[in-house]
Amino acid sequence: MFSFLRKSKMNTVTVEGSPTTLDIPAGKTLLEAMLDAGLAMPHDCKVGSCGTCKFKLVSGKIGELSPSALALEGDELRSGFRLACQAIPRSDLTIAVDAPLSQGIAIATYRGTIVAAQRLCEDIIGLTIELDRPLAFTPGQYADLTAPGIEGARSYSFAFATVGEPTQQLHFHIRHVPGGAFTDWLFCTDRTGMELKVTAPYGQFALKDSTAPILCIAGGSGLAPIISILEQALDRGADRAVHLLYGARRQSNLYALDKIAALRQRWMAPFEFFPALSDEEPDSDWAGARGLITEQIADVADLAAHEAYLCGPPAMIDFAEAQLLAAGLSRSVISADRFLDRSNRT
Repeated sequence: MFSFLRKSKMNTVTVEGSPTTLDIPAGKTLLEAMLDAGLAMPHDCKVGSCGTCKFKLVSGKIGELSPSALALEGDELRSGFRLACQAIPRSDLTIAVDAPLSQGIAIATYRGTIVAAQRLCEDIIGLTIELDRPLAFTPGQYADLTAPGIEGARSYSFAFATVGEPTQQLHFHIRHVPGGAFTDWLFCTDRTGMELKVTAPYGQFALKDSTAPILCIAGGSGLAPIISILEQALDRGADRAVHLLYGARRQSNLYALDKIAALRQRWMAPFEFFPALSDEEPDSDWAGARGLITEQIADVADLAAHEAYLCGPPAMIDFAEAQLLAAGLSRSVISADRFLDRSNRT
């Protein structure tokens, strides 16, 4: 049984057909409680966009941060399915999930110190944080960072892969969101030596055990989890062909090109990299592709044979998913990690 200290009114959630129960404090979502308990509940975005964390409400009452209808189909809603990331229990609940809830890597809170903040391009900082003790995570996962004096945590994917052992030093790619409290704080001056609260690891975005060629589509700082899973694949032998499509606005927004070049050099199979710029000046010296990165998908040879990993803004991912499904890929081989700034969160 998983439980929480009873500091406020609790609602008990029972998972049908399982010994698992959760005691959830008022105001906490079902997904937050599951993750805090170390349960590997499927989820990608945590904000009601992807529809991955659906469950069936068997009995009881919930409130919703935003309507589940934004991500679920009508038949699913009529059958009682809702989203765990948006569901706040208003009574004791009984729920059902599609697959057994396994125990994932334990989520914990760490004290972190910023030891480096390197400008990678015009709007992205490479942030390095030293933890007070080692952390284990799966490449593709993310952490919540909380800065002193700034309300709420911000979620950022790990931008590297560990090889076999937990690590005390973490690396992130942080994109500046103008007007965003956390990124304005980070970008305005050198924050080396400042302490942050780090809660991790979260997320199910991860490299699949497969021999299929890999298609990666990233926008902006969406390169972070892509680099993480590709470094893991390299450690495993890297004998799968890769197409990496990367979209940025202008040349000044391109980054990690040296990291990608190093991966390509060590890869033991074909590795194609195609960057595209959506807002480059017409008379610039850019000789590469222009336009949205999703316009490059149709040019991938034998597209339907690939396994896809998508990271970046929700609109980009939604359009890419539609193209991939139309090309014959099944949903089971498409993994997505939607990057939303706090202005998009409900």
